[in-house]
Amino acid sequence: MNWGIIGLGHMAKNFANSINELESDKLLGISSNSIFKLLKFSFRYSINHKYLFNNYQKILECKDIDSIYIGTLNNSHYDLILKCIKAKKNILCEKPFVLTVEQAEEVKSQLKYSDIFFLEGVAYRSHPQTKHVIKLIKKNYIGKVTKIKSSFGFDSGKPKKKGRLLNKDLGGGSIFDLACYPISMSNLIANISNDKEVMPVISETAGKVHTTGVDLNGKAKLTYDNGIVSDIEVSIIENLENNTVITGTDGVIKILNPWLPGKDSVIEIHKNKSVKKEYINTDLSLFACQINLFNFSVKEKNFKKNYPAMSINNSVDCIKTMVEWKKKILNED
Repeated sequence: MNWGIIGLGHMAKNFANSINELESDKLLGISSNSIFKLLKFSFRYSINHKYLFNNYQKILECKDIDSIYIGTLNNSHYDLILKCIKAKKNILCEKPFVLTVEQAEEVKSQLKYSDIFFLEGVAYRSHPQTKHVIKLIKKNYIGKVTKIKSSFGFDSGKPKKKGRLLNKDLGGGSIFDLACYPISMSNLIANISNDKEVMPVISETAGKVHTTGVDLNGKAKLTYDNGIVSDIEVSIIENLENNTVITGTDGVIKILNPWLPGKDSVIEIHKNKSVKKEYINTDLSLFACQINLFNFSVKEKNFKKNYPAMSINNSVDCIKTMVEWKKKILNED
């Protein structure tokens, strides 16, 4: 598959490095408003100058490119997704794919009448570790799940007020930056036993707000209609435990590195007063796992086969919870 990248930031470099792990894929073209970034990136990844575009629309018009990776700032994702759909390009978009519920529903509506494949880049959902955890829960290895606890947080130091993390207009803040991880994990686990996916009720929210109007951290409780309760926490000012603990009636699964698992990952199973470690190995890096699953979905034309990667419904549900959580913290109800 021939790929094009829109936006040449840090995540674009991770994406380009991951493509090199897959023989079936090639990074063909790149696009940026910065000529300097275009030239620097093309030199590093040996991109033919024929496929350097300083205008986002031009890369979408390139017939040699099959799929687009969107790695731009959060507030630009929505417009670029719609343009990709119109250009009939498959889309892998960094999270969060949009910033409002209305935008999420519009993307979902547009995709309904399109045969392209869309995937939000919540990469852990494409890793074998996540599939292994699902398998254990489906087998009732720890009994009936009753509680989930997840956190994702880091100390960003002193980010600039006009930078991405602290800029409200750019979709900054801890919730838009990180909450899709614990929310999507909670939704995934809580809905395993359901015939259809259900939205949680969000309560007990708390968080610290910066003078720029973005949330620096946040806590929330998610309650599902099957009785499962999930406590989640995110932060851009503090290093958190960054793990997921799933409690069942007969034991506990602890995912030590749920969000950025490597080629060798490990989970702990606490059961019968003992701790068992299970190791999950893969030949591919996390982002290469995501691209590989993306390719499979496009090739098979059966997008349901990408489970447990994020479906468009999963992504929309996450945005709904994120927006509601954010409003509660910022008192915007």
